[in-house]
Order: sequence, then structure tokens, then C-alpha cells
Amino acid sequence: MEDGQVRQRIAKLIGADNDVYSVRMAAVFCLGLSAILWWMPLLGPAVAGYVCGRKAGSMVKGAAVSLVCGAALLLAVWGLSAPVLGHGGYPGASAADAAASLSGIVGATASYLASFFAEGTSSLELSSLGVATVFGAVGGLLSRQVRKETAHLIALGATEGSSRPAARSMRLYSANKGLGFESFDDCIAAQRMVTNVNADAAAGRREGHGGAPRAQEGRPVATTVQTVTTTVSSGGPPPQGKKTDSPFSDILERSERKKG
Repeated sequence: MEDGQVRQRIAKLIGADNDVYSVRMAAVFCLGLSAILWWMPLLGPAVAGYVCGRKAGSMVKGAAVSLVCGAALLLAVWGLSAPVLGHGGYPGASAADAAASLSGIVGATASYLASFFAEGTSSLELSSLGVATVFGAVGGLLSRQVRKETAHLIALGATEGSSRPAARSMRLYSANKGLGFESFDDCIAAQRMVTNVNADAAAGRREGHGGAPRAQEGRPVATTVQTVTTTVSSGGPPPQGKKTDSPFSDILERSERKKG
């Protein structure tokens, strides 16, 4: 396998926890927590199952993943018990007695394996597997309930009274289905793409109807105001036959005539 493929798989495994609900990461959490906390009666398997169910996202998935992961862990412990605990007389002796007769690294490993067995026997403790399965279902049920409550509150909004019908995206979110996008940044990118396409289409329609857009559109209009100054002499009105440049010459002439 090439180095690039190895890096891609490692990056994919590390980034898998970015999803809100993931069966694969639920299995990883369940196996890890079970291996670490199984020695704690009732509490260890309960924590492992609950975390698994919350990450799985539904009651059925949580119970199934907890059951499969717990069974796989017990199967691995049973397979290691014969070569490790066998040095202490297992299976003729109980797992705890066999582990107590060993020392060093082998003794520590045997003590860890003995925590998966029923007290004073050489049989695996299966009740812990049932506890993990039940709490896996409880965690998945709570995950679904949280999604329903979130969708209901969003539908209510800031108003009181009857709720509005939930949007399609909220129904998909409540059912733990794909929404078509994974993050807000994906929504913004899609919106920008649609906006650019609409702008290009509008430009194409303008070019198809009227050719190139008018270059003179929007140019400011220059207006020149001409000021005319009229001087009226005190000697009387201008002669009849003389033309003047003043637009008020006729009005002034008629006014002088009335005064005379």
C-alpha cells in the first residue's frame, strides 16, 4: 500500500468523529470503553453501552452495536485466556485463582482477563454484556428524543401557541437522514454558486435581446444655464425696428408704453 493511501485512511479515520452520528465511531467508542471499564461491575459496561448508543443515533443501532462489540470483546478474552491463564491451571481452576498464581507481566495480564469472568468460576460474565446492550438502546433512544425536541423547538420559534409544520430539513434531521450538506460552509458555497449562475444567465439574456449593454446608460446629464442680463436705459424704450438679444425686450417695451 502506498504512503498516500495510508495517509488518506488515517485522515479519514481521524476525521470520522466529525459526524454527529456514526456507527463506525460508536463501535470504536464501545470497544475502547469496554476494554478499559469492563472490570468495574455494572458501571463499566453501562458507560460503554450508553456512549455507544448516543453516538449511534438510534435505539436499534445502539443496542446492536453494543451487543456486537461486547460479544467481540468477550470472544477475544476467551481466546486469550487459554494461553495466559493456562499457566495457572485454567480451566481446571477458576480464572481468579489462576491469575493469583502468576506474577510479572503475565500475572498482570491474567488479572485483567480474570475481571471478565464470573467470580470464583472459569465462565465468562455474560450479564455485563446484557447491561451494555440495554444501555446502548437507552443511549440511542435519548439521541432520537433530543433530535425530536430540537426539531419541535425550531418549529415553535419565538411564538407561543400551536407549532408550525416542520420544514423538510427538520424532518430529515429528526429521522437522522442526510440533508444534502454537512456544514454551514457547504450551504454558503452552494448559495454562491447558484447566485453566480443566475447572474451569468441574466447577462446572457441582456446580450441576446439588446446586444451589448448601452455604454451611455447612467451618464450624468450636463445642463448649462445661460444668464441674460437686461439693461434698461432711462432714455426710453428701444426703437421699434431694432432687435435686441434680451428675451424680455417685448415685455419691457409694452410696459414703457403703458407708462407713457
